[in-house]
Amino acid sequence: MTAGSRGVFRDEWGIPHVRGASLTEVARLQGWATARDRAWQLEIERLRGEGRTAELLGPAGLEWDLFARRARLAAVARAAFERLDGETQGFLTAYVEGVRSGLEIASSPELDGLGPAPGTWQPWTPLAVFWVQQILFGSYPSKLFGARAARVLGAEAGLFRTEGLAGGSNAYAVGGGRTRSGRPLVAGDPHRLFEAPNVYLQVRLACTDPDDPFDVVGMTFPGVPGVQHFAHAGEVAWGITNAMADYQDLFRIDLTRDEDGSVRSGSGPVRRSVERVLVRDQEPIEVEVLETDRGPVVLGGPDDGWGQVLRTPGHELGDLGFGALLPLLRARSVADVEAAVAHWVEPVNSWVIADVAGEVVHTVGGRVPRREEAGEWTGWVDPLPRRTASAAGAVVTANDRCMPEFDVLADAFAPPFRANRIGQLLDDAGPLDAEQAIAVLADTTQTAGKALLALVPVDLLPAKLPEWDGAMDDSPVAAWYAALRTEVVDRICAAPALAPLREPSAYGSLYEPWFDLPARVASALHVILAAERPFGLDPRALVAEAARTVHESADTATWPQRHRFWPLHALEQLGLPHARTTPATALPGDTDTVRCNAWVPGTTVTVRGSVARYAWDLADRDSSRWVVPLGAGGAPDSIHHTDQHETWASGGAVRVVTDWSLLTEEKTCP
Repeated sequence: MTAGSRGVFRDEWGIPHVRGASLTEVARLQGWATARDRAWQLEIERLRGEGRTAELLGPAGLEWDLFARRARLAAVARAAFERLDGETQGFLTAYVEGVRSGLEIASSPELDGLGPAPGTWQPWTPLAVFWVQQILFGSYPSKLFGARAARVLGAEAGLFRTEGLAGGSNAYAVGGGRTRSGRPLVAGDPHRLFEAPNVYLQVRLACTDPDDPFDVVGMTFPGVPGVQHFAHAGEVAWGITNAMADYQDLFRIDLTRDEDGSVRSGSGPVRRSVERVLVRDQEPIEVEVLETDRGPVVLGGPDDGWGQVLRTPGHELGDLGFGALLPLLRARSVADVEAAVAHWVEPVNSWVIADVAGEVVHTVGGRVPRREEAGEWTGWVDPLPRRTASAAGAVVTANDRCMPEFDVLADAFAPPFRANRIGQLLDDAGPLDAEQAIAVLADTTQTAGKALLALVPVDLLPAKLPEWDGAMDDSPVAAWYAALRTEVVDRICAAPALAPLREPSAYGSLYEPWFDLPARVASALHVILAAERPFGLDPRALVAEAARTVHESADTATWPQRHRFWPLHALEQLGLPHARTTPATALPGDTDTVRCNAWVPGTTVTVRGSVARYAWDLADRDSSRWVVPLGAGGAPDSIHHTDQHETWASGGAVRVVTDWSLLTEEKTCP
């Protein structure tokens, strides 16, 4: 490549490295490169944000579209764009210009078969795409299940209080006294739904403007400019986890319809509009959109006599946190990142940050409502939790209640199994480098099963159990443990007291994952088995029966063979046919292991886990590591469609390359 040249460059993994002479040129080139790599993904996520998937896909998209319209996703995205400062608006506008330009020459098998997606990208579209990824990531879907469980079980519903389905992550930082280089190191892996193409896109963004220089490697949602959650900016690096904060509420209100069609509620004014949803090959559908001073009505309606109002910081403020985008790109220190995080709205995240000066910080960013006793919001929690680590110390966050100050965020967090295991591995390790930091994230040791194992009769325990280190791998004991757990979960789910919870969600298939009883029981198994008589059951007798069944079984399949990688394509998520192009690799790991490949009861696949892995070395960025489950290319015929998969599946990561002379210039770049 020519020294100082501008454009899009690629490393051996096809990852785009963008270099521009100005902030807006960088944004345009990032948008263009993203469209080249992820055309289908960009368009389907745009349609989700607009509530228009049925226009392209037919009735299969209707449930999502009705939710998106009622939740006012696009309306809030437009409002959030308007409240941004002019420079950030220009940054988004330039990115969208690049996306439009790239889509003109990009292709995808999905769009080739379905035809072009209706509509086009707007300057506010990236905000809608971002919110599509996050709106169901908060607490309100689990509150729907919690309310149902409370009606059925009363106080025993508290046995289900655990991480649930909100998603998790690991992140940690160690001080320079614990690394080979003498400078801090940040590492982690976000846990979300496995998607094809991947939900995160690796990217490098460099600006050569002498008055506004930056050079950042990191990961972003396709369709969102800059880098947000995980990045190395040269002098400072950061990662995040879900802080598990309770920042969304549902309010049930009465609704009645007057003769003129207007809608009233005793809880306050209701603003009504009607939107038309186009459906491919069918007549349009009209959806009634209702908004209150607390937020939109997302469930129920006047014909039902009631509605559920969704209250979120995004709706409340008309702000989705994009004021953080440019300060993050320009960050040079921990203090700079913390100042950027002050703009963050939702989801509420734990941020792990370190810089070349040796500072290591774990802070929470986002808006957490302060509530009065009746549940009304009276402002925002301030200050939010924050802690530091010395040169010889470390901070670890894995969605757990990692310090007492987290009580201001919520009253339910992930169990401490992953966090404790990471802490143990760090304590046992010598001085770390990036490769060793990745190895910590590859650990598959199961520590969540002690309550279950303690109830198994001695004569039914495997002879090799004392030799088992808890690794969820291809060992016979791991297979035995998995089979035992399955039997126990099935027996608990069959309890007569839980019969009403076995019924499908009353709110449609969109919410069904949060109402899946086996998944709920599995995630709370350590809590349930510690209770005296949970749901009227005798845990010791139940486990003994399950162990006897497993003992008599002739099944010889290993755990990874029952636990295969299964990323979901958008068409599959909507119940439409799709020819799979991704490997169904047998995977070790488990829901509560550091290397998260979550167990889905009743299946032989894993659909949630580590959707990226990274280790940021603050002594030498080129010694850093990163990886995604598939690859940079979204199209199945791309050589980079799945070229990182083998490395990811083995628990590894590829080297970050920032030497421009080692990159290949993209000749078709505008």
